[in-house]
Amino acid sequence: MPQDLRTKKTYDKYLRMQAKGLLDHGCRLCQIKPIKKFKYWQIINNEYPWDLIAKTNHIILPKRHVVYAKLNKAEKKEFDFIKAGYIEKNYGHIMETTDKRKSIPGHFHLHLLVLKDKIKVK
Repeated sequence: MPQDLRTKKTYDKYLRMQAKGLLDHGCRLCQIKPIKKFKYWQIINNEYPWDLIAKTNHIILPKRHVVYAKLNKAEKKEFDFIKAGYIEKNYGHIMETTDKRKSIPGHFHLHLLVLKDKIKVK
């Protein structure tokens, strides 16, 4: 697997966590303390950020452990409200990986990014 959007240090930390199986037991996203809560959604800090490109990498996810297709109307409506307000004011980009690249595909989540002023891709 390529290094992706992480620095070598962060990527190695991520691989060690995977090798120990710590991403396999329960939902790691559900275990992280939220930095911002909404009725149906929460924002958490990404423990393995895309620090090669971003100075801020948070994750927004529904409080309910669910894939995108199972989000209900209220959850989708609140997400649109959060996106137009809170996300628009605090982040520059929203990114989603494909299911084959997600560490935790069973819990829908999007990355909220503030990119670095200068990005050095190796």
